[in-house]
Amino acid sequence: PRALLALPPDSPAGMSDNLAGNIKRIFSILQSSVDNLGRKISATESRISTIEDDNRSTVSQLQHLQSRITAAVDCIDDLENQSRRNNVRILGFPEGAEAGNPIAFLISILPELLGLDPATDLDFERAHRSLGPHPPPDRRPRAFIVKFLRYTVREKILRAAREKGNVIWKDKKISFYPDLSRDLQQRWQKFAEVRRQLQTQGIRYGMFYPATLKVTLNGVTSAYSSPEEA
Repeated sequence: PRALLALPPDSPAGMSDNLAGNIKRIFSILQSSVDNLGRKISATESRISTIEDDNRSTVSQLQHLQSRITAAVDCIDDLENQSRRNNVRILGFPEGAEAGNPIAFLISILPELLGLDPATDLDFERAHRSLGPHPPPDRRPRAFIVKFLRYTVREKILRAAREKGNVIWKDKKISFYPDLSRDLQQRWQKFAEVRRQLQTQGIRYGMFYPATLKVTLNGVTSAYSSPEEA
């Protein structure tokens, strides 16, 4: 029995014991590595989950911020258009036709040009050329921006221009438009082709604030908020 306990390492029994010990050590190392990897995976998953939560929160905040910005821009645009409510933009008069006095020039020209009663009180608050450098002779002249004291006068001017249709002064086509913000001008411009077709067919129509097309056909008036609807 004592001889069996003292087996040399290179005996079959000794080699078996060494192999078993090595396997245990390797298994222990592998188990430790797997446990460590599991902890790292758990930590990574936790961080990913946190990042995803933060990202969802950030996206939600950005959407809320975008909504507020859009509302603010719409409010500013509405205020700008309200401040222009009594304005008319007149295009076509050559540069210098007003001889330095736009109000006197327009008061003397508009009643006859639009077929208004000569005694019509136009109630100008102010009138000036649109901002920008004086254009060369071969370029389109700057528009007149006219602000009336009363909204009813502004509407009378635009209605008279619509009813007359083709307004000509000294062989120059003169056009009358509401004075709108750039954003609202773009929205109105989307109706340009529809309006052209209506005008060609002699159908009554009008553009109303903020960007609504009203068409009267056979005594019935319909309103459209987009050219696709019309």
